[in-house]
Amino acid sequence: MLYRKLFYFVYFMVTKCLAEEPYCIKESISPVADPTTLPKLPSEFQTRVQATFNKERTVEFLLVYDYYDQKAEIITQEEIEHDRRVFYYDKNEYFSIKNYRECKVKKINESFDEFNFFGLIYGPDGTINMKPVNDLLHFNNEFPHMYVGQEVYRGIPVNHYRSCQDWSELNANFLIDFYFSAVEFEQSVGFPELNVQVPVATVIKGYIDLSAKIGRSVSIENTYEYFEFRPFVERKSDLYVQPDGVYCHNQTFKGEMPPIPKSFSFTEEILLNDKQTAKTTKVYYSYDLKTIRYDTLATGNYRQNAPLKVIHDFNSGIGYVIDEFLGNCSINPLNNEQDSISLADSAGLALTIKDPNQFFFIDDSYFYAGQRLERGITCDVFVSKRTDLKALSDKQSDYWVFEIYFMAIGQVMESSESEHPGAPIAIKITSSDAKTKYIINIYNFNPIEPSIKTFDVSQCYKNKEKAEFAISFDYPQDIDKVSFKKIFEKYVEKKFYEPILSALSLYNLSPLRIIPPEIKVSNNGFVIYTGLTNYAPPINHFRRLIGVKIDLQHAVNKIESSSPENCAYQCLKDTAYNTNFYRCLSFDLCLNTDIVSKSATFTCSFYNSSFSTDPSLIIENGTLCDHYSKNVITFDSVGKEDAFRVIEDAVLKGLFNIDYETNGLFISFKANDIYPATLDASPDSIGKPPQGSSSFFQKFRLVNESFDLNLERIKENNSIQFRQRKGVSIDECSRLCSKELAFRCDVLTFEPILKECKWSSISIDFLSNLDGNSYVAKKDGFFLYLRDIISLFTEFPFTTATRGDLIELIVQNKEECAYECTEEKSFKCKSFNLCDNPRDEKFKYRCLLSDKHIHVDEKNPDLIYSPTCKHFTRESIDDFKLVAGYQLNVNPQATYSNTSVERCASVCSYMEAFVCRSFDYMVNTNDCWLFKENVKDNIHTNVELVLNKNSNHYSREYLTENGMNLEVDALRKINKKYQTGTLALVSIISLIMGSILSMIIVWYAVRMIKKRKDLPVMSYSNPNSQS
Repeated sequence: MLYRKLFYFVYFMVTKCLAEEPYCIKESISPVADPTTLPKLPSEFQTRVQATFNKERTVEFLLVYDYYDQKAEIITQEEIEHDRRVFYYDKNEYFSIKNYRECKVKKINESFDEFNFFGLIYGPDGTINMKPVNDLLHFNNEFPHMYVGQEVYRGIPVNHYRSCQDWSELNANFLIDFYFSAVEFEQSVGFPELNVQVPVATVIKGYIDLSAKIGRSVSIENTYEYFEFRPFVERKSDLYVQPDGVYCHNQTFKGEMPPIPKSFSFTEEILLNDKQTAKTTKVYYSYDLKTIRYDTLATGNYRQNAPLKVIHDFNSGIGYVIDEFLGNCSINPLNNEQDSISLADSAGLALTIKDPNQFFFIDDSYFYAGQRLERGITCDVFVSKRTDLKALSDKQSDYWVFEIYFMAIGQVMESSESEHPGAPIAIKITSSDAKTKYIINIYNFNPIEPSIKTFDVSQCYKNKEKAEFAISFDYPQDIDKVSFKKIFEKYVEKKFYEPILSALSLYNLSPLRIIPPEIKVSNNGFVIYTGLTNYAPPINHFRRLIGVKIDLQHAVNKIESSSPENCAYQCLKDTAYNTNFYRCLSFDLCLNTDIVSKSATFTCSFYNSSFSTDPSLIIENGTLCDHYSKNVITFDSVGKEDAFRVIEDAVLKGLFNIDYETNGLFISFKANDIYPATLDASPDSIGKPPQGSSSFFQKFRLVNESFDLNLERIKENNSIQFRQRKGVSIDECSRLCSKELAFRCDVLTFEPILKECKWSSISIDFLSNLDGNSYVAKKDGFFLYLRDIISLFTEFPFTTATRGDLIELIVQNKEECAYECTEEKSFKCKSFNLCDNPRDEKFKYRCLLSDKHIHVDEKNPDLIYSPTCKHFTRESIDDFKLVAGYQLNVNPQATYSNTSVERCASVCSYMEAFVCRSFDYMVNTNDCWLFKENVKDNIHTNVELVLNKNSNHYSREYLTENGMNLEVDALRKINKKYQTGTLALVSIISLIMGSILSMIIVWYAVRMIKKRKDLPVMSYSNPNSQS
């Protein structure tokens, strides 16, 4: 309304009646001989204007004009009304702002008739422009001007100019007097060095022909006096912008907001005016690592002002709070925080990290609000109106005005602050009534990726919850210790995580589970000491909803449990191992009311969906139930040992590389070995590194340099399996043999030129004589290796087995004892005790052979401490005979998933739920099926093997007949030096104990046969023979 009044005063103030003759005649004006001598009007200025209309009414306003940037502004204050009008010709917008709060935006070219003091000119390309300054002030334009003389106006010596002009847009004729300061006059607010004449006043007299509208002409006499005229615009950052905390409706120009990097760090200061509080926090953000860290001070009940490190890991949905002074650590499930966002249709349950824009409240609703000064920094300001401010405030507001300040591009900082051009400087949030305001000041914004060490949480896990190891590297060519430390060490430390995460990419392993590396450098290479933590406690992977449950008909699995922790563990386990062929995303925990027990028991109902994946799930009230839903939809539940094996595999396959590339230079640091934490990976005094996991080759010995496996002959025998691969190293070949899951591998052949590797289930005994052996063939260039005999046994140091020894020998070393066990013919030797023999300097050990296995368990009661002995036992797989490509035709008693054939044999050997006599191993799925049947069982006539190329059948051999132990010769002692002495006493005791044990076994066997008539009669024979 005020602007309409101003327009009226400027152009339509009526005082006289109509005039039929023009007020002035242009021909009466004697023009200045040289128009270039007229005062020069600047294309950029600002001035305070006092306008007097017909000597009756006076209005003051601030006039700002910038032809260079195509911006202008008029600010008027009349009584209690304050009005601003800001014109952006470059954006075709003008802002009408009333009383600092109400703001509307219109297009200039669509509302020109309403009011536009600055004109509208279309360019050749259709762009719009404001009037040039001469047309704006109607001076030195196309009309003639005459010099009247020098006078004094308001006490200022001025040069007086006059012009007669016809304004066609108003159908008006005016006589205009212009007063400019004299050249010799120095203004108190002037700038003498500019040597400019500034306008002091303009007086307009004349007629406006309104006969078409009101039937007559009207006369006006208006005076415009200029004060504090400056030939430039001061404080541009305060002009041409909408007020702080105001949202202008209908704005269309968005501008280009500076991009937010994917990783950064900064210090934030949050000021809350309604609570009169301030809080300072250091923030580290990494979108690639999906992790955010806050360094802050504790509030509330915890130690007041204690320094805390709060880390949010969105890979696993886990939050860590670490007391940096005491070292205490708590692990919690993530909740809806300011830095998280709920996935669509997840009922607020499934979270993910806010991307960089979301973290700074940025979306596509922002509009450009011009430039402002903030902390002395020129900033580009963007504004938005939003209704989603819940994390910062519990105040009610119709809407909130968000303003984001970015450092203007191209600004040179003179302060000590390390802000980067385009960096966010501040975020201001104002309620719609302007009573509540939040200011987030951002200092020291750094767009550099924070080191992964910044997010270290390894102190939250105890020693048993970590798998620590070291990886060694050789220097590439032309790189030595000095150049590595100077150029590459920090780069290698930074990039070390990438090959680990690459190797474990299928397991969703959180980068935070990697223990920060420590590099030790030597003359021959360097070693990186690191490790992995276990995954966080399972229950912390879930968020709890009290008193609700999902429709139980959707459950895919149920178990009885004593606690929610057990249910959470089972849910993660089922997903990690795919035990029940489903992906567990949530579960219900319901109290059992029909079971009488001293302690409460629960039923866990597992679901392969959650609100994050299936919003149609129906949730029900359940007073005895709670619902648990995954915090995030990814699963970080691979165990530390399994994860280590994956990394180990990458190292051994030559896939663990750290690549350095810059300016055309490419260098690859290749890992050559990996060591467990129990082994010192440092080189010895002569620089030779120890043997790590890549030294599987050390478990094999070369038998012949010109022999290869005869695959044609092997294929004819279903009891022998083999595999082959090309393009691998000898270390990788030996690893493939040692780690073979489907069968026990004891032999391999290797051709070094084509790097061809073959490995097989042929036993060491079978290849003891190569001459005339049809399963191998002479072939130049191939090397035949057999597994080292001692590697067939598991060692228990400082331990002896109490189960009966059958034969004693005197040997020189453990390898000789292992060989004697392997070659023993009178019984099947499965283990031996190796004890010191101090009586003989050459034959230093007593070797006691046994036909018993020792279960590989540190709590096994058959193992006792002995300072002078070691126990060696074969693996359980040695009790079974292989039939490749077949499976048993009956239903298994139990199944195991994702296991090895050796582990399957161990489980079968020590199964307590039933007597396990055979198993099938599925080569393609690594599944194990356990049976109580055996193909040689007499009473099971329907048991037979059927062909299946993806299955290997293993049948157990027994040392019993009709339920009775076979008699073995009494303990005998073989002295390779033919020493004197006997073990008569030991023999007698052994015979007595053997008799007692035989009677006990006979009694127990008879009872078992009567109790379980379906048990087969066992025989000491090969159950897989076709005879």
